[in-house]
Amino acid sequence: MTSTCSECGALKIAKEEPNLVIPVTTSWTLARLQQLAKSNAPPNDAETAYLRAVVPNAAARLTCLEDEISQLKERLELLETERAEVTNYHSSNAAILSPLRRMPSGLMAEIFSWSLPGMDEMKGGTSDAQKSPWVLAQVSSRWRKISLSTPSLWSLVQVWGGDVDDLDIDFVRTQVERARKLKIHFYAAEDGDSAVQIKLFDFLCAHAPRWEEFSVQITPALVPRLGALRGRLPSLQRLWIQWDKEENHAGDDPIKCFETASALLDVGMQRLTGPSTLIPLPTHQLTSYRLRAPWDIHQRVLEMSPNIIEAQIFTSSQPEASCATLSLLHLRRLFVSELVVLDYIRAPSLDAIAVWMDKPESTEMVGHLDSFLLRSSCTLRQLHFRGSPHVATTAETLKKYPTIARLVLTFNGGTEEGNTVALHDHLTMLSLQDDSGSIVLSPHLTEIFLGSTGSTPMDYPLFLNMLQYRRKSPIASSALSNAMFVAVEGPGPDPVTLAKMNALRDAGLDIRLDFGAKARRQIGSWIYSCPWI
Repeated sequence: MTSTCSECGALKIAKEEPNLVIPVTTSWTLARLQQLAKSNAPPNDAETAYLRAVVPNAAARLTCLEDEISQLKERLELLETERAEVTNYHSSNAAILSPLRRMPSGLMAEIFSWSLPGMDEMKGGTSDAQKSPWVLAQVSSRWRKISLSTPSLWSLVQVWGGDVDDLDIDFVRTQVERARKLKIHFYAAEDGDSAVQIKLFDFLCAHAPRWEEFSVQITPALVPRLGALRGRLPSLQRLWIQWDKEENHAGDDPIKCFETASALLDVGMQRLTGPSTLIPLPTHQLTSYRLRAPWDIHQRVLEMSPNIIEAQIFTSSQPEASCATLSLLHLRRLFVSELVVLDYIRAPSLDAIAVWMDKPESTEMVGHLDSFLLRSSCTLRQLHFRGSPHVATTAETLKKYPTIARLVLTFNGGTEEGNTVALHDHLTMLSLQDDSGSIVLSPHLTEIFLGSTGSTPMDYPLFLNMLQYRRKSPIASSALSNAMFVAVEGPGPDPVTLAKMNALRDAGLDIRLDFGAKARRQIGSWIYSCPWI
């Protein structure tokens, strides 16, 4: 008996199967046979006659089944072979219809750019042929052509001196040949192969006019090479400098190669001491500034930097009472590690400030901030407390300055227990409602960002309640539109809470949760850390 498959038309064969014929017997006989099967007792004559009729019949049926199973296995093997062939045929023909074949090369190049690894993924290695952009050139001839004709994919050259060898030189040489503008990140290490590092750095210096950004970790062996860069950095826009080890380099001569970089706008430095701290720079043109140094160094640089827009001031020393006030007329974003620094700055254009709070109860913070804002006559729109934010200080500040629309709190000071309590207290404070359901404190906040650099646990249900309360508050002049929690460590929300957060997303609230390296970079951006290293 035959039929055909309704889907593909293939022939189907149906066979008539012989049935197992069981002679008629009584239920008593069947029960007796079950007893015999469980023992070694011999059957009587009637039972023997019955069994002699059943056993050959069952044997014949087994033979039939074995034959049928064998045929089915052969049929199955044929079908599986055909399936593999049809799958390959379908895939190869479907690939011809892929939209990627018709996608413009420019759009493909843009997509390729989003596949490049971030700085955190590249740390510790100079090159990796299994990552973008190298792997893109191995997919197909078209992808290779697009990747090789897109210089920006090859512009970031990263060298880690502690792990560099001659093979890396070949990778770097190939990459430089494929790039146009260069972003050089060279992290020399005294415990690495100095000869290979110098050889590689000299090669890169030959292409210095193409550098757009330069992040360098200096060793004593590298310092003499820097002098060769003087007058050869016309395209350099961003600069980051640090020593390999935090030790005193008072015997070193100042590094004099960057003051002629006519396009330089963004500068950051750390682990610099002695003369190396006094690196001559084209300060009159700088717009972004990040430095860890004594206050007198900060003051000297800032006095000569009238166009600074963003500044990160890390200092372990305090200004002397006789220090003059710095007028930074274009400064928009400021981070200070010492509150007292605010007493010596005037910034009429400032709208965002980040402050390190090293004590859980920084009661003097409001006083410093008050005098600074009064002196500057600016409108504060963004406030960031980092370290050990104290809920009373935060509440007082928000009450005094209703223009604040973005509140950022990072808990990375003190103990984990203290951070957990502080985070809980802030969530509770931001959730307070009156009898009408209106938010009590700062209902005008449109953005609330929270972060933790340790393992401070987030109370996600309380976080969710805060978001819900602020979204539905009847007197909110501007409903909360953006919320974020980022943590370097720690779990995410439970499925029920996450589902409710997604419902808020669907209703228009932009909620973001980040963890690990991405969270660390986000937290750094809140204090205006260098985003490109």
